[in-house]
Amino acid sequence: MAQKPMQLIGAVYKNFLRLRDYSADVKIDFNIPSVNMKSIQGKVFFKQPNKFRIRTSGIVFMPKQNPYYAFAFLADTTAYTAVETDQEKINGTVCHVLTALPLKEGDIILAKFWIDIQHQTVVRTQLTTHSNGMIQTDNTYGSQTAYPLPDKVLFTVDMTKFKVPKAISVELNAKPTGTATSYNQKGTGHISLAFSGYKINQKLSDTVFTEEAH
Repeated sequence: MAQKPMQLIGAVYKNFLRLRDYSADVKIDFNIPSVNMKSIQGKVFFKQPNKFRIRTSGIVFMPKQNPYYAFAFLADTTAYTAVETDQEKINGTVCHVLTALPLKEGDIILAKFWIDIQHQTVVRTQLTTHSNGMIQTDNTYGSQTAYPLPDKVLFTVDMTKFKVPKAISVELNAKPTGTATSYNQKGTGHISLAFSGYKINQKLSDTVFTEEAH
């Protein structure tokens, strides 16, 4: 029997909740119009429900939303309604395409999810937001089979609406030190995060997300 859209989302979210926390090494690459940035190495930390931090020795040019922002949206099933609009193959994986329409006022205007039913993972998301226009996230899975953790996350952002703080923070959930301004460049930008050395469900302390990097 075919699963209904909300059942599909529920199964994916339940699978995601098995991941309580993790740390990993991360390599970040940038392809941003008119911005010349070298690759950056660092450490990444995550803890449920939505704590996310990247520690690096350089400046990170990234969307405000962390890679798990969409899951925070999905957590409140009273905040949206979902319909299945299509099926699409991405890199050989048949995905069910779900469109979620917010029922409450917030940053997200529209959300689309490409779901791999077999592995209960989100392969792609497209979030249309008030703050940063359209942001697409593509997840590539491989090395982690027990948990829904990607080897690579690729952000695609609409640069005409992308806002960049004057002093970009390396903490995605931190408030920028400076006023956010429009980037004013046409086209799209790409930011990729490659993960390795995952350490999963190690009971990370909340201080990991607040203490100063050393």
